[in-house]
Amino acid sequence: MSVMFIARQWSRLALAGLICAALHGAEADFAAAVLATHPIAYYRLDSTEGKSLAGATQYTSTGGVSSGAPGAVAGTAGSHFAKLDGRDGCIVTTQAGGVGAAATMMAWVNLAALPSGEGHFFYVVGESQNGNDLDLQFENDNALRFYTASGGHLSYAPPPTTLVNQWHLIVATMDAVSQTRVIYWDGKPVATDKGGGRAGKTGTFSIGASTVFGGRFFKGGIEEAGLWNRALSSGEVAAIYSASKAVAAPAPAGPFATTAKVEVEDESGKIALKPEEKIAIMFLTAIQMIESDCQYRAKRACTLDQLLAGPVAADGSHLQRLKFDPKMDPNYTYTLAASGLAWEAHANAKKPGLSGFCFLSRSFPQATATYNPAGTAGFIDKELMGRSIEGDSFATQ
Repeated sequence: MSVMFIARQWSRLALAGLICAALHGAEADFAAAVLATHPIAYYRLDSTEGKSLAGATQYTSTGGVSSGAPGAVAGTAGSHFAKLDGRDGCIVTTQAGGVGAAATMMAWVNLAALPSGEGHFFYVVGESQNGNDLDLQFENDNALRFYTASGGHLSYAPPPTTLVNQWHLIVATMDAVSQTRVIYWDGKPVATDKGGGRAGKTGTFSIGASTVFGGRFFKGGIEEAGLWNRALSSGEVAAIYSASKAVAAPAPAGPFATTAKVEVEDESGKIALKPEEKIAIMFLTAIQMIESDCQYRAKRACTLDQLLAGPVAADGSHLQRLKFDPKMDPNYTYTLAASGLAWEAHANAKKPGLSGFCFLSRSFPQATATYNPAGTAGFIDKELMGRSIEGDSFATQ
């Protein structure tokens, strides 16, 4: 888990600071919850090669695969994930077949881009086999599809705005006897049918790319990949997901999936924020972070359109951009004025009961943040003396 703290006077180092927390207990709890359900293979993917925690199989990486941190389960120094480049990265295991009439596959995923933008499928996990598929993948329309026979599939389309740079737990189950298939998303069933599938899978279990169908290279992070020779129950899936939530905070309201912990304070101390207000603080803080880079590296303040597209520095390199479009926020209207090196951003509430916020900077690196509990804020309102955002940011590469 990363922590970003910005005090009254913000420096470039404070704006970009990331601190890792040590919470090894939650990570161990998640592994224990998975192992209690008796998978036939379970790969944590905390390095580019290693052994399964269940059974005697191993995995190796080829192409563009590296180790990233922190992972989805507890932000610890030991919580790593496999980072795949979307071009030729693939993880192949020595697990082959092992699936009879029923199966379950699991993985935490964090997409670095949308398949619709990359122009190819993102393969998650599976035992690819011509005529008897067992494949889980995101396709070019950004939908997740689970194939269990010759072309038959179950589909779930998560909101695209919740996919990029955000961790999600995917579990997919099939039972050829009861003819049921289920896709679970973050512990909850989101799609089910009576497609069932064919029994007797014999393919090699691979992660991040298919061993049979070429070009389906996953771009982003994958960890905690598992395989079972039975269909997990909804209670078992929920228990596994709950074990990962020991270090996660509830997501603030609205269309922006985040587990960030957001805190602010004025001269009197900490201010109680509503979930909607936390989203506004995250947007304005991300704007400030990117504007700071614009002032320093692009030698100008940037417009909101430039912050969404990704500003370009004076040397031609690309700066960070906003992860989400602020216009999607149902609770706030955001404005950004830029002139020379100066910029001024506002979050104005669309309904009563929410505070207004104003962030402004006249020159690098000085910036001021104010708020008004009664509505629209300006630079003469109450000053925020400090802010902290732990676990996520609305600024991304």
